[in-house]
Amino acid sequence: MNDDLRTGLSAILAASGEGGPWSWHSVAADARHEIWRLRSGPASLIVKVYRPDVDRYYHHRWRREERALDLLSRQAPGLVPRPHGALLAPDAFAAVAMEDLGAESLAERLDTADAGERTGLLEHAIETLAAFRDVASRHQGMLRALAYQSDLDRITRDTLRRRLAIAAARLGNPSTAPEPDAAPRTLAPDLPWRDLEAGIVRSLIRAPRQVVHNGYSPLNLMPRPGGRLAVIDWETLAVAAPALDAADLLTFPGFGLTANAIGDQASRIASVGGVAELAHEFWAAAAERSLTYAATAAVRQGRQHATSARDRASTYAARRRWYLRVFDDAVERLDLDAGARRRIRDAAPGLDA
Repeated sequence: MNDDLRTGLSAILAASGEGGPWSWHSVAADARHEIWRLRSGPASLIVKVYRPDVDRYYHHRWRREERALDLLSRQAPGLVPRPHGALLAPDAFAAVAMEDLGAESLAERLDTADAGERTGLLEHAIETLAAFRDVASRHQGMLRALAYQSDLDRITRDTLRRRLAIAAARLGNPSTAPEPDAAPRTLAPDLPWRDLEAGIVRSLIRAPRQVVHNGYSPLNLMPRPGGRLAVIDWETLAVAAPALDAADLLTFPGFGLTANAIGDQASRIASVGGVAELAHEFWAAAAERSLTYAATAAVRQGRQHATSARDRASTYAARRRWYLRVFDDAVERLDLDAGARRRIRDAAPGLDA
């Protein structure tokens, strides 16, 4: 832990009346950035630390998250963790301190929930998505400006192609480390690009666009008392097809939804926020997101094997298989002919493993 970070953030918190001194405790999580819990007597905060050696775009993601938390905590209290301070040391680190929402995400709560509890938790997640869409529609000017502040994390034709290519490359070889600006056809030359363009990329690019969280997974939903949920991880806020947020939520393995149930729930939330996603847009989003998450699970499975964390490796293996099944189901519902759907299925690494 950098002394400059401790000293600087402690000074900011003290100036805002947060007290101290703070003890710092690392929070074990599979995250791109460092997560710390700060404690001072009964007070507790979470600090997210962004570093350039981990993420070359660290300051853009930090700025987007810090400003999103500030705006949304004022306009929709309870929807996000309340921010308490932020600090940027150029070329060294950036950090944001926020409300501590506890250690259990919705994803972890789903691990021990029975069928009835899972249904209730899904309802809360859908209600929270509706609340976000409402505040986003009322303040879309500010949120769009924030999302477009840099080219980072924009959902464009090129970024969708790159996500598909990176996912395929990682599923084929989880130890690969593709450059974020690598050419998609170089990364995954065997993918049926014409079919993917027609069935996934074009559907999402042509869809009406809204401000989206761009990672609306139970991993980023934190239960509050009374059944409410708060949404964390705003660094990839974007303007895109709202079906992406619905797909992030409904394809998560913890809900255990069948393909038909996923489709039914997608229809329920399709018009939330004033934009109705067509079915083909949702299934295009589900296909892209499930392939991406299958690849992420494959990478993390390999990392856990390398550290002999067998239980966690097994969890990620199961998650990878789940997302590949969802991808298979989503491809079968794309607005394509049978031959194109077959070519996509046949080219997906690990689909039949």
